[in-house]
Amino acid sequence: MLPLALALVPGLAFDAAGFRLGYGGGFYDTFLADFPGTTVGLCRTCQLSAVPLPRGPYDLPVGLVVTEDGDIIL
Repeated sequence: MLPLALALVPGLAFDAAGFRLGYGGGFYDTFLADFPGTTVGLCRTCQLSAVPLPRGPYDLPVGLVVTEDGDIIL
């Protein structure tokens, strides 16, 4: 059995599908590809995008997004 693991993933913005706009280095996408635990994007409500964010072939979504208002997007 794998140990429980949680990754808090930062982003400049998140969309409803859990994709994030980052700083362009690709670090988190590389990390998320092999991470076996739960991934959570933390952001303010104003950082939620009403439209899908641009995605590349290596972009991966987080499992859920949580805002300061208690909104949870799965």
